Amino acid sequence: MTMIEISTPIAAEDLDLAPVFGELDDRTKERVLDELRRADAALAAVRDELGLEGEGLTLEQYPSGQTEVVANLKGAEGKLSFEAGLRPRNFFSETPWQPGHAPRSMMTDAWDVDGYVRVMVRRLVGTHKYTIQETAEEIEERRFEDAVEAAAALASVCDELAALARSREPTVAAWEPPEESSSG
Repeated sequence: MTMIEISTPIAAEDLDLAPVFGELDDRTKERVLDELRRADAALAAVRDELGLEGEGLTLEQYPSGQTEVVANLKGAEGKLSFEAGLRPRNFFSETPWQPGHAPRSMMTDAWDVDGYVRVMVRRLVGTHKYTIQETAEEIEERRFEDAVEAAAALASVCDELAALARSREPTVAAWEPPEESSSG
């Protein structure tokens, strides 16, 4: 499990976007913040409406230097999650960071944005039943080379997640994907 070093709500007064977006001029920073706040408001509304748990959008900084803007709303006793993320393009690197090494610098010239609905389900694996995480819905990852466009895309993903959350009851049964048939 990845340890979070610093988690800052998007609504925080002292939010430093530089670790994710690099240095932005004041106008661009305000436009990015407007989009992030819009996304956060959409998540807060659906969270409160459906009785989900979570903070909405947060800026997460890890000891590895990796930094991202994420949302993770949970329902059904933590077994259902609505997730969105915006990450610098090198967040997932081919070379894993090792404790004791210098934190990785994030490249702030392109960002990847995606979203998921995930559900914990009991599945037969071999001869045993295990609780595993499955993806019930996926909002395909897209890359953006403009900070405002990336933040707007995250807001759009959060709107789509809110619509998905409202489309079914917030229960495991409502979101559980059908088991794949082993006949073929």
